[in-house]
Amino acid sequence: MAFKITSNIGSVTTDPESMFRDLRNRTVEGLMAQQADTLRSYMTHKDQTDLALELPTGSGKTLVGLLIAEWRRRTNQERCVFLCPTRQLVHQVAEQAREKYGINVLDFAGSKRNFSEDDKSSFLNCEAIGIATYSALFNTNPFFDDVGTIVFDDAHAAENYVSSFWSLEITHNNDPILFAALLSLIAKYLSDADMARYGGDDESSLDSSFVNKLPTPNLLEIKQQLVALFDQHCSRGDRSFSWSMIREHLHACHLYYTNHSFLLRPILPPTKSFLPFANANQRVYMSATLGEGGDLERIFGREDIFRVPAPVGWDRQGIGRRFFVFPMRTFAEDEATTLALSWIPKFGRCLVLTPSDRAAGRVRDEVNVSLGDKGYRIFSARDIEGSKQAFTETAKAVAIFANRYDGVDLIGDECRYLIVQGLPEATNLQERFLISRLGASALFSVRIRTRVTQAAGRCTRSATDYAFVVILGEKIHNYFLKPDNRQHLHPEIQAEIAFGIEQSKGAREDEYNEYIDLFSSQGEEWKAADESILETRNTLSQTQIDVATALESVVNKEVAYQNLLWNEHYEEAFSAALDVLNNLGGDDLRGYRALWCYLAGNAALLASASNGGMTAVAKTHYSNAAVAGNALPWLKHLANFIDQGELASVEDDAVFDQLERIEPLLDKFGTSNSKKVEGYFSAIRTGLSSAQSAPFEAAQVKLGALLGFIADNSEEQGAPDPWWVSGKRGIVFEDYTATGDNPVISKSKVIQAAGHPNTLREDYSGVSFMVVFCSHTDHLDSAAYPHVTDLFYIQVKDFIEFAEKSMSVIRELWNSYSQSGDTVWREHAALILSENDLTPSQVFQSFKCTPLSQLKGSGG
Repeated sequence: MAFKITSNIGSVTTDPESMFRDLRNRTVEGLMAQQADTLRSYMTHKDQTDLALELPTGSGKTLVGLLIAEWRRRTNQERCVFLCPTRQLVHQVAEQAREKYGINVLDFAGSKRNFSEDDKSSFLNCEAIGIATYSALFNTNPFFDDVGTIVFDDAHAAENYVSSFWSLEITHNNDPILFAALLSLIAKYLSDADMARYGGDDESSLDSSFVNKLPTPNLLEIKQQLVALFDQHCSRGDRSFSWSMIREHLHACHLYYTNHSFLLRPILPPTKSFLPFANANQRVYMSATLGEGGDLERIFGREDIFRVPAPVGWDRQGIGRRFFVFPMRTFAEDEATTLALSWIPKFGRCLVLTPSDRAAGRVRDEVNVSLGDKGYRIFSARDIEGSKQAFTETAKAVAIFANRYDGVDLIGDECRYLIVQGLPEATNLQERFLISRLGASALFSVRIRTRVTQAAGRCTRSATDYAFVVILGEKIHNYFLKPDNRQHLHPEIQAEIAFGIEQSKGAREDEYNEYIDLFSSQGEEWKAADESILETRNTLSQTQIDVATALESVVNKEVAYQNLLWNEHYEEAFSAALDVLNNLGGDDLRGYRALWCYLAGNAALLASASNGGMTAVAKTHYSNAAVAGNALPWLKHLANFIDQGELASVEDDAVFDQLERIEPLLDKFGTSNSKKVEGYFSAIRTGLSSAQSAPFEAAQVKLGALLGFIADNSEEQGAPDPWWVSGKRGIVFEDYTATGDNPVISKSKVIQAAGHPNTLREDYSGVSFMVVFCSHTDHLDSAAYPHVTDLFYIQVKDFIEFAEKSMSVIRELWNSYSQSGDTVWREHAALILSENDLTPSQVFQSFKCTPLSQLKGSGG
């Protein structure tokens, strides 16, 4: 048997580009110009500990990352791992490395227990680079616990992959017992309005946007109970890993909740404390769009990442060609969706990207209705996570992904049809809370742009690739139609979108069908269109998002704050928070400034345990948070931790709670056309004009919701008619819409109505209800007079007039509305409501104008 002779690979080449020329088993003839340029830029900065390289989708960044890892393995004799978002991509990259590039790699997809001993030994001995998923590194007992180089592919998509390691999520569906126990534990801190959301099993359409956060001082009060609860329920199974990472650090975590889930996590991932990540000699972040504003640093919890931008020329040029269409320019959303699904048979296979499981479920139902009898197979992201082969080999297939804008590359004929449904603005509860409750949407503007860019590129993976892309959903439709959003996108995408917007203007169904045929044929007509897109592209440039400079200037201190707080260095964390605040200014960042006042207050509160003098400092910063975000009702939760004297400058008007409840309804209406608004108003008008009780009461509920009240009704016999609630006050209506000869409000009806507040007390403890009769008649049974104390009255015609005024004002607010959590809009809207006597206190007062006792007596 011959001896095994090894070569001295440590001195083979001086750089990755030269090494590539020595790879004899490759089928790729040579490096593309942009790949060579990027590798040369890398060598200029090869000693950076954290280095980000930007190469557009489809321009060959995978090969660049593999060559860097292989070169460092050979040159430094160090263990190198290349990380992908999914197992399917691990297999894909491993196959490309061996078959196309001639690089010997080790495929470490799946669980560590399934890694072969031979592969593990080869990796440990630095014989080949490993290809694995993010979760293979970010777990409590990783095989990759001592590596020299980590290359992160699709780094821009890593937020949830990284943060999930320090996140514990509990849902009602997956663990109803633990969910109920958590709710019981925090119930004493929840408002009546929040508790009312847990009354039923079904989410209402508006509740789907609800998210809240337990203030940190409350979280600290129940810290020991939380530990005991999670120890009992999370000591085994998958959740045990996340729980073990945050168990000793609850002081640095935040608890978010909706009516169906809880999320416990730190504001940023404390990766500095995770040695398999932190101890690497170099971390290389490969991305199609690095973004600005410090977004990459926040995703990976690093204070400073050196960026190498895309090579010269690629700041304008893209990969492949997309034909975007916007059927919602002509059709209502449901009609546009039906139309988009009817085009699937033209392509055979289709990929649909949605922002949530809920949205994906709706699309799945619509696909079943539209194509259920045509033999189409529906795939989820999980179905093709290991391999996309089943999807790409199925002639009639629809893949529907929820909250996944990465992790699958569909090349060439694998898929030519992409539907992007909904704007990917928040992919976890923390993002939803910061956007909708703290007005910090500016923080995620870069991330949203990155996600829509990712989404657009899922089916165009090479220079000659092409795909038909349909945009559905109010928010994403509006996002692309606004020039001030498009200017932040890559020029190639800007030009493609501008072309699609123009083609979609007034387009009919037959015209769309002709577009598809012309595009699919890739003939002379499309070549002329392509030339037009290129001409437009050459006139465009990408501009930086306005707040990016300010956000980038503070990210190192934000990361420092999280790491210091995690390790219980509270006073130093407080100092880092002050450094953040000193550099945050401007209206666009008011919500974010309020957040950091709050976070500074948390650090000071924790420091006060050892330094009593910090208690006053904590209260001051909680007060500053409330003042900075006086249009943000959540910050009123801090009132219990602020001296009353410090609250003098804090706006304490329920109008901002009112606006926070109006916004989800405005989101449902959308802002591109008035069809949904007019439909809602028409339902109110029709209901209020009816002599029947059911439609009249339904219209009252709709009007209450429109005005930002918690509005509901009951169908039970003798139960109250609709009621409206805001804070600790409420209106319960007693509707008497009879229009016959000489109708009279009877004694029995008055007595029944007087008891309605008691009926509602169980569900709305602490709420003081006023009873308002709404009736055509102004006659009261004389026998009822002894029972009319504290009852009030409004004629139906006056109520209809009030409704018309309310709808007019809400339409005015809708006209200026852009997105939830916009503090500037909220302050403008609060002024409009106040000027029109439609704030909660003004509405309550207006319904007290006519006591029921003033009605004319009738009978004996």
